[in-house]
Amino acid sequence: MTQNTKSMIRLPLILAAAVIIIRIILEQLGSPSVVNNIFGVAWFYFLVPVYFALEISKSGTASPYKSLFISLLLFIVYTRIMVMATYMLAWSLQWQAPRFSTDNGGVVGEGVTALQGLLITPITGAFFWVVSGVILGMIIGGITLVIKRKKAPVKV
Repeated sequence: MTQNTKSMIRLPLILAAAVIIIRIILEQLGSPSVVNNIFGVAWFYFLVPVYFALEISKSGTASPYKSLFISLLLFIVYTRIMVMATYMLAWSLQWQAPRFSTDNGGVVGEGVTALQGLLITPITGAFFWVVSGVILGMIIGGITLVIKRKKAPVKV
């Protein structure tokens, strides 16, 4: 991982961690699902690719799509690890927020074993989100790179 990639993903990761903490607090306080869903890491998968593409475009790197892919992959893996930790805590502490309920694909409910609550469900969810997030991010970020490239002045 290059220094440029590290510095580029730092701010979005800090914001994602803050959003995760805020959401957990809101859920534990019993806020409605409509409010809780505003504070979701998934929203970052629409916004962060644009930010990465703009930063990569500014840097003038020789392989912008490779840089975009690496940045997205790292960002999404790190955010999913944070979310996995919340699901593991939810199983351990039996949090009652709707998203953790087995009815909603979560880890809290009757018959959920330690293996399911601590590993299988969180890892399965993380895998789905990493794959779909990178695909979505490459589409959004790729379009942003193409637009930025077309708007760039022609060098003579």
